[in-house]
Amino acid sequence: MPNEGRGLGDYQKRQRKPVTIRGVTYESRAAAARALGVSEQTVNRAVRRGTEDQVAMRKEKADGEMGSE
Repeated sequence: MPNEGRGLGDYQKRQRKPVTIRGVTYESRAAAARALGVSEQTVNRAVRRGTEDQVAMRKEKADGEMGSE
């Protein structure tokens, strides 16, 4: 078997692809989603569309508006 002797963790690490959003590089799309408070699907969609820098902008704007009251 080709994967004999390898743990699943090694495979998962190889499948991670770094993503950069607004100058911050995350180890994976899942990590970016957790850090930004959005779903992984939202990050995946933004990467496909080329709109990574707009991910969670509305959420951050709303949070900022609430804090300034």
